[in-house]
Order: sequence, then structure tokens, then C-alpha cells
Amino acid sequence: MKRIAIGDADGLVALADEKDANHDKAQKISKWLLSNGYEVIFPNTAILEAITALKRAKNLPRKAHLINRQYQAGAFLVEFINETIQNRASQRFEKTVSKKNTIFDAIVAETVVELEAEYVFSFDNWYTKEGFHLAPQK
Repeated sequence: MKRIAIGDADGLVALADEKDANHDKAQKISKWLLSNGYEVIFPNTAILEAITALKRAKNLPRKAHLINRQYQAGAFLVEFINETIQNRASQRFEKTVSKKNTIFDAIVAETVVELEAEYVFSFDNWYTKEGFHLAPQK
């Protein structure tokens, strides 16, 4: 059985941006996951969200385009969101009350369920409140 972690946009952003508060943690988590045989799979929406955050919110267009080029080159394992995941995410999103948790977070959560992943590669504690495990910061 494959060992799977689902990547969220904040993990990808932290890896790409050396000045991100979670950059060092993200590198350690990424190395731990890979050295322990985990496949890190990103929902396609998480990649899009990371590219947008890097370009718009962080004003790092070069990093945004780097992630985009890596995507184009097949550097990421990608789960393209299907109708089932999107519908379930929509239902999960309706139950959220915090303005910090988006439909994209709900998509990550439902991708974890769909792929029976062990971890979420993220720094968002909302996932633990939803019953998921964040990838260990070792």
C-alpha cells in the first residue's frame, strides 16, 4: 500500500519562498516525507492556489512562474479534482465558520479522504480540528 500525504498550498508556498515563516519547517517535513517513502500528492487546485498566492499576495511572480513551470514539467504528483471530491468539499465548506478556511482547504481535506492519505502537508491547524493529521515536523 502506498504511503500518501496530500499537499496544501501553504506547504508549497513555504517551500518556494525562502522568507516564508515556515520555509525551514517545510523543507524538514518534505525531506522526512520523502525519506519515509511518502508520495506527496497535490490537488490541482492547491497548485493553482499556491501560484496565485505567490504572485498576488506575496508579490513573488518569479516564484509563481517557477511553480508553474515545475507543474508543466511534471514535477508534482497531481490529483485532478473530480465531481465527487468537489461536491463533498462543498458540503464540508458549508460547515466552516472561520473566514480563514476556504473551499480550497475543504478540497484538500476531501482529497485526503478520497485517496486515504495519512497526512496533510500543511501548517493549517484546521485540518487537525477536522480529524486529519498534519505531516510531522521532524
